[in-house]
Amino acid sequence: MSGERIPLADHVADAVALLAGVRTTEVIALDGAATGRVAAAELRSRVDVPGADNSQMDGYAASAADLGGDGEEVTLPLGDVIAAGDAPGTLAPGTARAIMTGAPIPGGADLVIPVEESAAGRFAPTDGSGRSADGDEVDRGAADGVAADGRAADATVTLTPTSTAFGRFVRPRGSDTRAGDTVLREGRLLTPARIAHLAVCGLRDVEVEARLRVIVLSTGSEVTGPSADAPAPGGVHDANGPGLAAALTEAGAEVVHVGAVRDDADVLLGHLREQVARHDADLVVTSGGVSQGAFEVVRHAAAHRGVTLAFPTVAMQPGGPQGIGTLEVDGRRVPWLAFPGNPVSALLSCELIARPALGAPPRRRLHLPVQLEADEPSPSRLDQYRRARVLPSGRVRLVGGPSSHLIGGYAAADALARIPVGTATLRDGDMVETLLIPGGDA
Repeated sequence: MSGERIPLADHVADAVALLAGVRTTEVIALDGAATGRVAAAELRSRVDVPGADNSQMDGYAASAADLGGDGEEVTLPLGDVIAAGDAPGTLAPGTARAIMTGAPIPGGADLVIPVEESAAGRFAPTDGSGRSADGDEVDRGAADGVAADGRAADATVTLTPTSTAFGRFVRPRGSDTRAGDTVLREGRLLTPARIAHLAVCGLRDVEVEARLRVIVLSTGSEVTGPSADAPAPGGVHDANGPGLAAALTEAGAEVVHVGAVRDDADVLLGHLREQVARHDADLVVTSGGVSQGAFEVVRHAAAHRGVTLAFPTVAMQPGGPQGIGTLEVDGRRVPWLAFPGNPVSALLSCELIARPALGAPPRRRLHLPVQLEADEPSPSRLDQYRRARVLPSGRVRLVGGPSSHLIGGYAAADALARIPVGTATLRDGDMVETLLIPGGDA
């Protein structure tokens, strides 16, 4: 094949199209287990939030017409107490009603005077059982000296409001959300705050992207599995299996198998077919074996029956050599994404290619000035992605060098700085597109 490189965006589009045939949706309960899932459909609120005008403070519901000016003292008869959960009721003209935070505003009231602006300055605390904190009986219609029948001669309150502005400390109906408002858009991540919002809007389930079942396999005769012992001479502990499994899980996939195989195409294909059939997998992700060496096992596997793989070279660094296609297993074509073997190349490929193909929400991107101690060279024909950290100053600092084996620099990064095609030298203060990723040192 020619040495022509394709833009990253074109390869991502191919990966998205490849996985489109296996991506599905499911409806799940709106509970804690929904955290981290990705919405597959728009949702609208079923109710107004709040559902009625309610009090922002513990205080007294009143009408501005029954009060003097700001700072003027007034004494009003008291009606029954209004607690959260009560029906709104009404406010008799010329009276006030004690009202608790979250309780509905009665008809005829247009503001709330905080209890701190009353002569008593507080309400007697209760334990919720109808008794005050000291054990005395407290009638539900009584507060701040209100008699048990709510109409005794001393059932009054003296108020000195600092403001009598209309709507003071009243939370209007629908001031948060209106019935019919869009409260979740397709492709949005379900966070704790979004789940709480959906719940208060009367929604009880949500359609989300189903988790694709993924096989992750590292290739290379030098790769050894987890062990406390040092690898044999020439060997290396497998970083790609655990790293890619974690990255794919964070992107919304369900990793059902992680393994490693030596540089033998028959062994590779036999292992993949066995695991795909066992787990009914939707996607295969491998690392290594896609470059131009003599032992490129994934390239060798592409010559076997039932394997359809292309090996484009993407115009990015690291991660240029890629593989994409399908593996036939029991009569069905299972998508296969084949990444390079160096740890940074593999993780970067997963970040930039697999995440969008899986339908994960895009990362936040900022344009920030770079902070450098010396000029940094960059291959002008490629988009180069450098591991970086965003500084409190709002600048971005590169972490480690550009080499694709420097996984420690990636582990210390909380951003990827993209140095675009056409840039031969990066200088201090240059603006770079900065993709924010989880992690980095505290």
